[in-house]
Amino acid sequence: MRIQGELHKLGIRVGTSTVRRVLKDHGLQPAPRRDGPSWSEFLRAQAHGIIATDFFTVETVWLKTLYVLFFIELSTRKVHMAGVTANPDSSWVTQQARNLFIVREDDPFSHDL
Repeated sequence: MRIQGELHKLGIRVGTSTVRRVLKDHGLQPAPRRDGPSWSEFLRAQAHGIIATDFFTVETVWLKTLYVLFFIELSTRKVHMAGVTANPDSSWVTQQARNLFIVREDDPFSHDL
């Protein structure tokens, strides 16, 4: 369906059965069945080098919203609280990530990313 949609954007009209037949004739299976690890297998194999990040919000008693930035190491599920701000922007988030890596370099129990 994706290939058909991309071809349609180029002005080429072709049926999904035709795309399926051409792929089969050339020995190509649909993407999820191709050789190689699945997405979840890939993530598990690479987890030691992946850190996810997100925000959650906290409402203060003065009705002010604060944004809490945190990082989580996927392999160990260790959570690092990076900082709290009322006005997060890209430079602040970038600096918090830099700070995390500086702290991690100083931590003898931390594994390499």
